[in-house]
Amino acid sequence: MSETHVIVTGPEEAYDNVAEFWCANELMGMTVMHQGRVQLRIDPRADGMPWLDAVSLARALADAKQRLAAY
Repeated sequence: MSETHVIVTGPEEAYDNVAEFWCANELMGMTVMHQGRVQLRIDPRADGMPWLDAVSLARALADAKQRLAAY
């Protein structure tokens, strides 16, 4: 399993609290605003297998929090 990494594509997306979570070359999910709170939407894998690396996801969530707060 590949490391999960975060991309914040620009200030507009950061202002809207949108961060993308990627595992290898596959979009795993993204943060979205829902009822005034930032939530993580995780999409199913294209091959139907589960996402397995919870430790990598936890690090990516912490990274997203820092990146979004920087804007």
